[in-house]
Amino acid sequence: MADSLYLQDATWITTTILELVLLVQLVRKKAVSNYPFFAAYLTSAILQSAAVATVYRTMEVRQTAGWLAAWGTQGVVTIMRSLALVELARRVLSAYPGIWGLAKRLLVAVGLGVLFYVLLFSKGQWDWVIMNGVRGFELASAAVIVTMLLFARFYRLPLHLMPRALAIGFCLYSSFYVIDYSLLEKVVQQYSVFWNFLGIVTFLASLVVWIRAANLYVAAQDVIKPAIIPPELYGKLSSEVNLRLHLLNRQLMQLLYTEERRS
Repeated sequence: MADSLYLQDATWITTTILELVLLVQLVRKKAVSNYPFFAAYLTSAILQSAAVATVYRTMEVRQTAGWLAAWGTQGVVTIMRSLALVELARRVLSAYPGIWGLAKRLLVAVGLGVLFYVLLFSKGQWDWVIMNGVRGFELASAAVIVTMLLFARFYRLPLHLMPRALAIGFCLYSSFYVIDYSLLEKVVQQYSVFWNFLGIVTFLASLVVWIRAANLYVAAQDVIKPAIIPPELYGKLSSEVNLRLHLLNRQLMQLLYTEERRS
């Protein structure tokens, strides 16, 4: 058991070091201006590691103050992850204003759905609120990312290296997090140290994907270019897929504009 804890601590330290390396790379490659919320998420994760390490050394985690410190910082990190996810979706979809307008509304609907899920299954206890909230967010994150990637693939949207790496890393960690906590809650609580270790390893894998993308990042190639095509050229597009995409974007922009006028 002690060996497992030492191994978990070692991977935890390694995770923090890689987070620092990634943050430095984002600054060095001038990617922070394009991904400010992702950089803020990394910063919050690093600060959380420092805060939780302090809690473990100075007080019992099962005490109320220790518990609030550990899970309170997790709540902050989760909020920053949600903002980073919205930022990712914006960079992938905002070249088409109509599609991005619809996506923003879907993201709000997902957020409200997660909130409803949390309140419904939390049994009136704060520990369940936080646990279900984080798990619900990670489940929603995985669903949003998969849907976005399928949409981008179907319509052949340009997906640069950095957004693709962020999507893969977020989806990898979110998917394992949901499985991890669902199992811990029901059948394998006696193996909590082992499953927590696997969760850290999964996040390490995400960090490796992100660091590789940051090393290859070129700011000039990661620019959002609005897809503005005059109506008379829609029928002259050679690609049927692009035609459907631009027509969908045009219809959504007209629909959203109509809704704004009514409101």
